Amino acid sequence: MIVNPTAASGAAKDSAAKAAEYLKRRGADLTVYETERPGHATELAAKAVREGFDCVIAAGGDGTVREAALSLLHSDTAFGILPCGTGNDFVKTFGISTEMESACETLLCGENRRIDAGEANGEFFINVAGFGFDVDVLDNTDALKAKFKNGSAAYFAGLLKALFGLKLRKSVVTFPDGTIEKNVLLIAAGNGRFFGGGMEVTPMADPSDGLLDVCIIHDINFFSALGVLPKFMKGRHVGTPYVTYRKEKWASVTCEPASRIEVDGERMDGTPVTFRILEKALKMRVPKAEPVQA
Repeated sequence: MIVNPTAASGAAKDSAAKAAEYLKRRGADLTVYETERPGHATELAAKAVREGFDCVIAAGGDGTVREAALSLLHSDTAFGILPCGTGNDFVKTFGISTEMESACETLLCGENRRIDAGEANGEFFINVAGFGFDVDVLDNTDALKAKFKNGSAAYFAGLLKALFGLKLRKSVVTFPDGTIEKNVLLIAAGNGRFFGGGMEVTPMADPSDGLLDVCIIHDINFFSALGVLPKFMKGRHVGTPYVTYRKEKWASVTCEPASRIEVDGERMDGTPVTFRILEKALKMRVPKAEPVQA
């Protein structure tokens, strides 16, 4: 188990300790490590693979999940998640509970399934990558954190600022079968379905289908955005006039003005960007599938 002790403002350390005690009581042979710096989860997961552990558990938020998963690509080591971060977006796609004992039962009694991952300009992601409105919101939130003691309040203020300063980017999007041009508010390439603390950006994503779900919100104004945003949060935006939704192996995007990209919530150098699927890249520990009724 790789624990990020700073996740969820430090609450993850206590949650992981209780989970480790529970797993050991149930007979698991478990070794626990705590991360000490950015990238440390990747190093610890690589060590676990070398030493022949059956399963690596990431205990933290989506950033910890991404770091640990990076070292398990194309290995035979199973990857489990104990969700104890703030957003816990990736596990929502699989129905993995954020309640400690239930999540532990998935680790003990679940099944292993080969799932896909993604790549954005060579950067690995497990859940969602993209650019545009979501990056603008995160940038605004960082700039406003000093004014707000509460992180949620800063995020809401950052969201409002991005809405009132709505920024569309003239974009050219190339898919395997052709090219489209749109004035884009947001592009998200999803392996999972949720981002941003539970917004269902790519509601039809299946992490085992060998395809990325590409959601493009485009040609929208402030008043239309106010109408689409509630639908977007609940995954009901697909089919509206402002949304193009595709399932593809890859998509390449150029835009003006340029934008940084976000990869599982981490911002980095951005456009132009190519999103690609990495098929069957991870062996994931998930809840056991319900038997099909005859």
